[in-house]
Amino acid sequence: MNRRQLRARCSLESLCSESNLLLAADKARKHKSRRPDVERWWLVREREINRLRSELLAETWRPSGYRFFTIHEPKRRLIAAAPFADRVVHHALCNVMQPLLERRFVARSFSCQIGKGTSAAREVCRELTNRHAFVLKCDIHKFFPSIDHTILREKLSREIRCPGVLRLIGHLLASHVTDPWDIPPSFFAGDDLIDAACRPRGLPIGNLTSQLWGNFFLDSLDHWITETERHGAYLRYTDDFLLFGNDKDRLWELRAEIVRKLADIRLRLAVPKSRLLATREGVPFCGFRFLPGLRPRILGATKRRFETRRHRLYRTGMPMREIGLRVFAWYQFSREANSEGLRRSYCGWPLNGRQRKRRKKFRPLRGGKRAWRPSKREEGKES
Repeated sequence: MNRRQLRARCSLESLCSESNLLLAADKARKHKSRRPDVERWWLVREREINRLRSELLAETWRPSGYRFFTIHEPKRRLIAAAPFADRVVHHALCNVMQPLLERRFVARSFSCQIGKGTSAAREVCRELTNRHAFVLKCDIHKFFPSIDHTILREKLSREIRCPGVLRLIGHLLASHVTDPWDIPPSFFAGDDLIDAACRPRGLPIGNLTSQLWGNFFLDSLDHWITETERHGAYLRYTDDFLLFGNDKDRLWELRAEIVRKLADIRLRLAVPKSRLLATREGVPFCGFRFLPGLRPRILGATKRRFETRRHRLYRTGMPMREIGLRVFAWYQFSREANSEGLRRSYCGWPLNGRQRKRRKKFRPLRGGKRAWRPSKREEGKES
């Protein structure tokens, strides 16, 4: 579909259609079907969907409160968990909004898109590491808590023309605002103390809409780097982006321009994490360290996190089948790296399909029976 058709589809009527709400409920229920609140909602899903549809069409729906909890791995983050009914609305909104916004995304943006993700981002990073000598690694300071609501609404209003959908987005944005006492605001040119502290900002970490809007918020930076500056050796995953090149001075110039462009949307770089590296020293990205001409290696912090989670699973008394399924997910992740010995020590599984299995030798016993006996070589090892 072209842009006009996608804009016509991103309407309140399409969002509130029964088929879209059923699809959204099925997506929100994925991997959470055994939770008590999800089971209760799913038993009366027809009634709940009709209630949501009538409230959304009448524009009387409002988000409920969040349940907040803190995680400490890989770093300390405040997670906001919305009720299941609100998550259905989030998915319904993304179903009609994502195809329109994805048309603007550049090819080297890998976050929150169908057919992309961390695996595709790591593959591109490995290719660029082999072709360039230097990399400018950039990270944005407190990205999700710092996203300005006014700037985000202006950006979304240029793509979405339905007033009802824009009002719904406004209600979702107003449901969570970063407390300036928890995360102090950043000050930019022309700000005073009151204006900077009172500007609404922040997206809750945990909503599907936050991932999509965060990716869209940095879309202007992607287009400026790849089209205006014509720097093609670039990739971004959420707020972590890399610029490769063979000229250090050119990369430093781009960094200074990036700081100015981020200031226009009230963001700033995380100084300790944003630095210029030689690719021969290794490029840390998405849990791996990439080296030219070599397979990537797993970062030490990633190994320690998995070891902690593995011991925690064994202490819970969970059935071994469920533990095996969870460990297998990490096993598949680690197969992309040079981690054969690590996988064997952690999981105890074969390295790959090409590994040869030692064949057992059979020797005849007295009485004509055949049974297994160790070979002379194995007998020597045992002695």
